[in-house]
Amino acid sequence: MIIRHFEIKDIKALQKYRYPDKNDLEVLKMINEWNMGGCSGRYFEMFSAVHAGQVVGEISLHENTKDSVSVGIHIFEPFRKKGYGTFCLKFAIKKALELKYPYLICLAEKNNLIAKHTLIKHSFVPMNDFINPKGAEITNYKLALLKK
Repeated sequence: MIIRHFEIKDIKALQKYRYPDKNDLEVLKMINEWNMGGCSGRYFEMFSAVHAGQVVGEISLHENTKDSVSVGIHIFEPFRKKGYGTFCLKFAIKKALELKYPYLICLAEKNNLIAKHTLIKHSFVPMNDFINPKGAEITNYKLALLKK
């Protein structure tokens, strides 16, 4: 398993598993924006999770505040329950530590028991629940990385 930035060769996988309504040029534009390394003056990176040459998911890291970075992990449907999410979470923790953020934030749907178990197993603490704009119940998890 490797984690890398998205490349042109990933367009078809992204269309198949994540963005079926976007054409090649739209996906290429997204990849180019992701690979710029920032958004609105804040840290941002998007990575692909690749196993045996196949893109199996994506990881986004973006700065919330000067003290925290948020991670979003999306494993594509056919590749779930194979440990890829845990691998991606460990990568995100390592990357946040390298960047010297004191806290890592992760949101998960309240009914996603696999995500909940994985986050708690890696010392994330549930902070609060809320309803997102799509109507899903979400739990906000926080991991202390560095002592302040």
